[in-house]
Amino acid sequence: MRQPISHWINRLKHFFIIARNEETQKQELVQRLADYIKEKGGICSCTSNPEDDQAAEVTVPDDTECIFTIGGDGTLIRAAQNTFGSNVPLIGVNCGHLGYLCELDESNVFDAVDALFEDRYQVEKRMMLSGHIQGEGGKVTESVQALNDIVICSSNGLQVIHLTVYVNGQHLYSYNCDGMIFSTPTGSTAYNLSANGPIVDPKTNLILLTPINPHTLNSRSIVLDSSDEITVELTPGRNPDSEAGEVSFDGNHRQKIYPGQKLIVRKAREKTRMIQFRNLSFLERIRVKMREN
Repeated sequence: MRQPISHWINRLKHFFIIARNEETQKQELVQRLADYIKEKGGICSCTSNPEDDQAAEVTVPDDTECIFTIGGDGTLIRAAQNTFGSNVPLIGVNCGHLGYLCELDESNVFDAVDALFEDRYQVEKRMMLSGHIQGEGGKVTESVQALNDIVICSSNGLQVIHLTVYVNGQHLYSYNCDGMIFSTPTGSTAYNLSANGPIVDPKTNLILLTPINPHTLNSRSIVLDSSDEITVELTPGRNPDSEAGEVSFDGNHRQKIYPGQKLIVRKAREKTRMIQFRNLSFLERIRVKMREN
């Protein structure tokens, strides 16, 4: 018999809502949701996500037990980044295109609140990645976390870059490519999927390495252990002065990387916790999402 995602846990009372932006439609839903939680005897506060290009933390109120995100998959992903370390589970409410992460929408979010007050939910842990850039003399940038992926590509648009990849200090391969995706299991259905990478169960612990348009007959993704440390060196080509790269973390928090510098990628020290209401298997979820899309 299939085991449940996680153990059943206590009913929730303290809630926090993070919205995508100040759009009237979303703000109306935020207000209705906050009012409904308070009518049921809960405590609720609200905020908006910082802009995508800003690396900023969201202060989670004390005693918060659940975070609702209002927007879409991107809102949920950024909330996971901005609340990293809080250990508070998230649940996404979709207000846009169908996605893989948001389980709720406006039609069922109030039923979900009822379920949370009645202990009818589960918590699933999702692995995250952490990355930083190492420059000359060992100087490093601040680490940034990603729920989906860390991507390195040229900062000059459609231009081939030269990447040398090491795993735990051992040379793996040197690529001439448009870029490289380092994906979590959760992110396997995001950019990794578009680049023909494999889909994996989001509850697993591993790192997917998928080259973007490699100039080689070997374009396979590589599946690495979650304990591996990956080092990617941007190596100079014919014109080093114009070959700067760009590293993005879940599509934002962009940082420049220059020839001779290295991107270090490893498993983040903590996981994101996500609330689930439907006890669907990984294969059932994939089938449902593919049918919806």
